[in-house]
Parts: sequence; structure tokens; C-alpha cells
Amino acid sequence: MEALSIFKASNHYANLLDSFTCSDKLSVDYSRKDISKSMYYHLCKMKYAGWRHRVNFKRKRKHTISEFFQDMVAFYLKASLPEEFEVELETKIGKTQPDIVIKKDGKYHFILEIKTNIGWDRPDINLPDPYLNIRNRVAELSKNFQVAPENIMYVFEDHANVTREFSERFWNSQLQRAVTRTTEFPFSIIYPLFNATDPYYWKHDKGFNRNVSHRNISDEIILSMAEKNIVTPFELILQKIQNCC
Repeated sequence: MEALSIFKASNHYANLLDSFTCSDKLSVDYSRKDISKSMYYHLCKMKYAGWRHRVNFKRKRKHTISEFFQDMVAFYLKASLPEEFEVELETKIGKTQPDIVIKKDGKYHFILEIKTNIGWDRPDINLPDPYLNIRNRVAELSKNFQVAPENIMYVFEDHANVTREFSERFWNSQLQRAVTRTTEFPFSIIYPLFNATDPYYWKHDKGFNRNVSHRNISDEIILSMAEKNIVTPFELILQKIQNCC
């Protein structure tokens, strides 16, 4: 049927989801940032496709990418961690259902809450402890999954779009580079991975209207951006998962 064959998205969507099921293992060189740059590259390409779709399809609001980012993190965890580690998504115990839990030798070992550049539990400055909500969340996860609080972290896609003060904890916008991590809670358990992953928001020529046109952006440009926009190397997170008690 013509009406059936004209729409191609279902097959492409199936191929996309099937691509996450991969048993191949990576040989990780922790002195390099190959995984970090690869994650930036794929995330940026997906957002670039979203920009083109907005323009070409006349869609005024972009699709959310948060769950694909969560699955991408899980994919690279599965591909990078040794065989004694097992990665699960959306496992629920009690009233807690963290994004990713990691088992080691069959026991819960580490928890990652995955966030895009929005949705962080903002501090309530009216409370004696502005970060009480996130502190309670960590305590509840630790109790329910029998995982030490220091083995729970928040992985952000981006440092931006919370507050300027938040961003400055991780990224120097003047020097365009990551800053030394703080030991102050909750910033000590938050690990933003990247800066500037969406080409839509990159600097463009004066007069360019990104809402009605898109730039031609090559893979080489994206890879060059990956080189200088890593806030937290994903390789560091892999090491923390493996080295924690």
C-alpha cells in the first residue's frame, strides 16, 4: 500500500532502538578521551538532526532527547565496564526508581541519576538546607539499594541552563574550559559531561535566522567541537565506578 510505504520512520526507529543492543566491548584507554568525544559526537549529531527537522518540517518545538541520552550513557557503560558489572535501567525498589543502577558480582554497587540540561532539583533558598531534597534523595536511594552514598552520582549532559552560579561550578565561560571540581555538596556528586552540544545554539553569522534555516555542519566540525567541550571525561566516571568500595 502506498500509504504504508510512504512513511519510513517506523523502520528507522526500530533500527535505532535495536542499535542499543550490542554485546561488543571496548578496550578503554583511560589516558585518552575517546569515549567522551564519541558521546559528544553522537549527541551533537542527533541534536543537529533535530534542528534540521524543526526547519524542514516546520516544527516550532524540538523533540526531547533526555531518554536517548540516558540510554547512550547506559550503552557506553555496558560497552566499557568489565564482565562482572551489570547495567540496569529504571529498576524500582520501594518508591525509588533511579535512572541507572550498576551491579557488581550480582550486588547493587553504584547508582547514576541521568539528567539533561534541565530538570535538576533546584535549591530552595527558603530552607535552612537549600539542598535538602537532593540530600534526602541520595539517602533514600542508599537505603533502598544498599549502596553507599558516595557511590551515587548525578550525570548531567550539560552544565548550562540551571543558573549561572551552577554553571560556574564546572565551566569557565571566559576561558572556555572546565574548572577544578569542588568538594561542596551537592556539586561534589554532580558530573556534567559537556558544553555546547546543540549546534542550534552555536554562534552563527550575523543575520542568520536559525529558526528558518540550518547550517551545513560536517562530522569534522563536530569532532573539532568535541575536542574542546568536554567538562567531565566519561572515562573518569568509569574509573570511579570500578574503583569505589
